[in-house]
Amino acid sequence: MHRFTTLSIAIRGLLLTGASLCTLPAFAGYDVISSDETRLTFNLDAVAASFQGEDSWFGESKSFNGEPTNSWGEFGVEPRLTLETGLGGGTLFGQLSTVYTATHSDDASGLTIGTGDSEDLNLEQSHVGWKTGQWLDGYTTSFSMGRQDYQIGSGMLIADGTSDGGGEYGGWYIDMRKAFIETGIARIEGKGLLLEGFRIEYRPRRGGTRAHADGGNAEYTFFETTRLGATYLVVDAQTPGVDDLQVWDGRLDWNGKGALEGFGLRGEYAHEDSKQIEADGWFAEASYQAKELCWTPTFSYRYAHFDGDDPATAKDEQFQEIAYGFDDYGTWFQGEITGNYPLANGNLDSHRLRVKLQPGARVTLNVMYYDFTLDQEQIRGDPVRSDDWGQEIDFTVDWAVTDSVAVIGVLGNLMPGDAAKQWTGGDKDWLYSMIYVSYGY
Repeated sequence: MHRFTTLSIAIRGLLLTGASLCTLPAFAGYDVISSDETRLTFNLDAVAASFQGEDSWFGESKSFNGEPTNSWGEFGVEPRLTLETGLGGGTLFGQLSTVYTATHSDDASGLTIGTGDSEDLNLEQSHVGWKTGQWLDGYTTSFSMGRQDYQIGSGMLIADGTSDGGGEYGGWYIDMRKAFIETGIARIEGKGLLLEGFRIEYRPRRGGTRAHADGGNAEYTFFETTRLGATYLVVDAQTPGVDDLQVWDGRLDWNGKGALEGFGLRGEYAHEDSKQIEADGWFAEASYQAKELCWTPTFSYRYAHFDGDDPATAKDEQFQEIAYGFDDYGTWFQGEITGNYPLANGNLDSHRLRVKLQPGARVTLNVMYYDFTLDQEQIRGDPVRSDDWGQEIDFTVDWAVTDSVAVIGVLGNLMPGDAAKQWTGGDKDWLYSMIYVSYGY
């Protein structure tokens, strides 16, 4: 009975919150300065999320983490200033913002336990750059440096630059701190071509030593259907005795036209190599959008593989996630429960079936099923006697209430496999629900 009560509360909260926000006006920011040459704009993003669950960590959250982690709330706000002004035949641009986040009660990551007040105010965006379209006909050239967002492809390797979220900082799930700590990015873009050279400094999302990466990225779109990408980067972990990690990455994104309209293929392969590490990670995805059916459903299947460490070899085969982040549901937090709380991507294989529905211009529904197995029979270095992590089903509702207000509802059920049961000592289904409201000014 309690499980259905949690579900009904989540749905009622979603509807009431959305209805109350419908009366809020939509804004695209406030122009502090607006002239032919200069524009200075103020924006503000605010997010609030409420989480209700049952039997987190398969019923063993208190014994496994030290405290119950079934119910909590998160809040975040980011005010920012964005500048663009003409300079030297181009445009000088920059952005400055701060982020405040807070978590009430202990979240399912376990990182808030024992921290007391889980809240903090930090600098987020702090970068400056210059761009011009006059150097190369049909191309824009830009240079930027400082704290800024940066993503390559689907974010499997590079998307989220800081772990300064969750724990004592608050806001683990809403993840409003994404800017890379220090960057230098040079970019040429136009006529379907993207060339980038970069230096980025980051801290892994689940904590750890700051590291920096130097590399280059190239992408090209042709026939209006196909995008190819390739990236090479060298990661310096800034840890004594650990050698630089070289990473080679290739990507494909294809969408059919004509007789093949509606079909899509995506894939990515990354190889990592150093004196201590040799690992691979990849995914392949096929999709089809049935535009002739009600709600224009998109059906997709994805298989993803990320190496785990084989204890019988001298090298570490565990895939290093570098600075992965969110691009879409399941990319690259695989499963609303699995990917956000107990597991990262290294040592994980997954099959995902997804149906995406569009019942209206402002409403999107998703149903996702995951089957998870471990590449090697260990979890966070702890040996287990099975590779079966479990199966997860997620339902999501995205509602764009206005141009500036969005409401998201999530329901999830993670059914433990033998590996999860042995690791946590629990055998109950992990039930999870969330209401997420955002407002952008």
